[in-house]
Amino acid sequence: MQSFPRKWSSSYLFTEVNGKPVCLVCSQQVSVLKEYNLRRQFETEKYKNLQGQQRLEKVNELLMALKKQQSVFSRSREISDTAVKANYLIANEIKLASKPFSEGEFVKTCMLKAAETVCPEKRQAFANISLTRNTVADRISDLAEDLDSQLKRKVKSFIAFSVAIDESTDITDVPQLAIFIRGVDDILTATEEFVELVPMTDTTTAADIFTALVGALDRVEVDWSRAVSLATDGAPSMTGRKAGVGTKFREKVQAFMVDVRSN
Repeated sequence: MQSFPRKWSSSYLFTEVNGKPVCLVCSQQVSVLKEYNLRRQFETEKYKNLQGQQRLEKVNELLMALKKQQSVFSRSREISDTAVKANYLIANEIKLASKPFSEGEFVKTCMLKAAETVCPEKRQAFANISLTRNTVADRISDLAEDLDSQLKRKVKSFIAFSVAIDESTDITDVPQLAIFIRGVDDILTATEEFVELVPMTDTTTAADIFTALVGALDRVEVDWSRAVSLATDGAPSMTGRKAGVGTKFREKVQAFMVDVRSN
């Protein structure tokens, strides 16, 4: 690939930006880096008749204007990136505190009031942080997806894992099944994570609980041949010898291992 000769800046009022020749007058890119293309573009520009020192001065002026413009764009991107990062941090705090998503607007109002008093020159930076209800909901959804992806990657490294489940009723009288997983990798680093809180909206029989458990573990892509134990809250539906969740769990693991060996 042909390099951009420095003399072309003074000859044709062009410079190189990200490997592409860019006209200093109209900011248009030339797709193919060839002198003929630059010369043809230059002959249509209003500064083509400038000569000697006048042309050099105009080149320097245009180069400085371009650098200033690039600096403004770079600063704008930095401000935008910082605002997005702050947006995620605040959304996470709202989630951890179990606050309504609409609280984001109240938080932003407080931040702007504080900025006006403490650092008025930074007020616009705080104003750039979007904390509408929909934005907070989207950020929390993004965080949940990222945590889910991290858990799936970690689960793939387990050489053995155990599961703990607990079924209880929330303040709206809806039974909720909490599922946790604990595993170790090949260097025996232990990891314990919350997998899912599954609402049991119909019945809470052993079959219902087991179906919810299998669905949650399959969602994070566990290797059933590496399951070693299940801990429960001790309810009869969990510990029944013939049809309890523990029995069903053991039968599934055994059946899975038979399938693996037969294949």
